[in-house]
Amino acid sequence: MSFFERLTDFLWGMPMTALFVAAGTVLSVKSRFFQVRKLWTIIKSPFSKDKAPAKGQMSSFQAAAAAIGGSVGVANISGVGTAIVTGGPGALFWMLAASFFGMIIKTAEVTLASFYRVRENGKVWGGPTYYIQRFLGEERHFKGWRILAAAFGGGIFVSFFLNVQNYAVSEAIGTTFNVPFMIPSLFLAAVSYMMISGGLSSIGRISSYFVPFMCLFYIACVGAVLFKNAENLLPSLKLVFSDAFSFRAAAGGAAGSAVRIGFARAVYSNEAGWGTSPMLHATAEVSHPVRQGILGAFEVFADTAVVCTATALLVICTGAFKSGVCGAELALSAIEGSLGPFARIVVALSVFLFGLSSAVGWYAYYVTLVNHAVKNVRLKKLILGCVMLLSPLFGVLLTFFTERSGGGSRLVWAIADFSAVIPTAVNLSVLLCMRKTFARLVSDYECKNEERKE
Repeated sequence: MSFFERLTDFLWGMPMTALFVAAGTVLSVKSRFFQVRKLWTIIKSPFSKDKAPAKGQMSSFQAAAAAIGGSVGVANISGVGTAIVTGGPGALFWMLAASFFGMIIKTAEVTLASFYRVRENGKVWGGPTYYIQRFLGEERHFKGWRILAAAFGGGIFVSFFLNVQNYAVSEAIGTTFNVPFMIPSLFLAAVSYMMISGGLSSIGRISSYFVPFMCLFYIACVGAVLFKNAENLLPSLKLVFSDAFSFRAAAGGAAGSAVRIGFARAVYSNEAGWGTSPMLHATAEVSHPVRQGILGAFEVFADTAVVCTATALLVICTGAFKSGVCGAELALSAIEGSLGPFARIVVALSVFLFGLSSAVGWYAYYVTLVNHAVKNVRLKKLILGCVMLLSPLFGVLLTFFTERSGGGSRLVWAIADFSAVIPTAVNLSVLLCMRKTFARLVSDYECKNEERKE
């Protein structure tokens, strides 16, 4: 087992899982289980209209689409497949358990990011570093808020250097078309450069077009495979539940633990508690912060309950998880075995779109963090230029070194899980401190909704 696998195994053990569950439980109770009471509202939220955006600003849906693009990415295909291989089928159960808490956690962080956002030079900014400053620093006069903000931002920037999206896309395209991984790696970087050059509003606008398409297309392909293997569906679900509560799943600190891997992969996939997508959601023009928070909950629902579950059932129902293959190749081989090589080619191309959406979504996060941390205009411009130049490049370098070292998908996803620990721990702790503010915003939203109905 590699160093990163052992380190990640320790960090995502009982303490981190307990913090995630504690935050989800407290926020659920304070909001009177908002994610359960408003589940239908959450599911239909992408189709609800809200305020029209100002020039250069994202609409509520565009911000959500960009955020979903950042979270619904290669982790849903490559990462979930690897999770089932290393953690067993029971990892799916714990991913879904994490998404139950994740929905209210994402609602809270998006709501608070929208509430505490700021307007600077005609642009709107928000996210965990902003609500850490405004709530803990300005309202509570906590002198250590800068340390927390720096820890959060530094943790997010670990992913800047460990860009796993590029490797997962390169693996999918490379194995499908039998070409060196570096060819799709460089192509993805080039397309990413073109997209991010248009700025944050451009990312939101483009994402609103292709993110829904890529999700629906992938679900349709997986649905066709599951329909063809319908006789295996019930036994697969039984296997998920039995494995979830087996000795391996209960051994929280053990390598391959279904609990640890399920929670870690759910957080990396839907980003609930990680504090990333609130940075995009906060830029949206919205009538009430909780309205945007509801779209955040939909993001978790679409990511984990739909896309991750589809991938997991795909590799379990077809038996592909026993093949010894990991990563994107696992899901692609399962689709090819049921629908033929052409379906594999088409889905591999959709994996490219998943990776592209993640890459540009994460660029938006880095820009927000730099804007909050650096106030000198010249220095900020220099750093943002470096971020634009290096963000896709580090993905290429990770692909190059991973392929040369022979580490493969298991190493890449161990590194990815590691990168989520620090910012998630900081953000969840801060959300616990802000639980009363979140509860007041939920009550205010529901009161105003009742007034409109009357």
